Amino acid sequence: MQNGMLISRLRVEHKRTVRDMAHYLNIGTSPYKRYEANIKPMKIQELNALSNYFKVSLNTLLGLSDNLTEYGSYDIDYKYLRFSLRYIRRMNRITQKQLAKDLKVSIPTVANFEKHPDTLKADYLRAFAQRFSVSVDYICGKTLKKEVL
Repeated sequence: MQNGMLISRLRVEHKRTVRDMAHYLNIGTSPYKRYEANIKPMKIQELNALSNYFKVSLNTLLGLSDNLTEYGSYDIDYKYLRFSLRYIRRMNRITQKQLAKDLKVSIPTVANFEKHPDTLKADYLRAFAQRFSVSVDYICGKTLKKEVL
């Protein structure tokens, strides 16, 4: 799941209110508060929007890195993300069934995320990156640098 405390801290440092950020993400203030409280996982689009807004990596927002150095604004390449999810799993010789078991999700969930990566949730993406020790930004095509976690 996203690092809600960090997102809250970044919001305050940028002198923005919860309402400002909710408006920026085109969501209500209640869902945004749940994101900062780590009650609800963010959608990949919202996570990327915050990454671009605060100029930090997806890895940082997901708590996989503590690097707060400025990071460029890049859109996620969903075709590349779809390819990456399958390619990384297959290169590690893991079936959808085994990955589902490892990540404690259903097989249809794994299949759906591989087919429709725009439906990904932050918690799945974080777990996937940790499972294969690879950068979320790399998986999403935001960088060509294949960082190892």
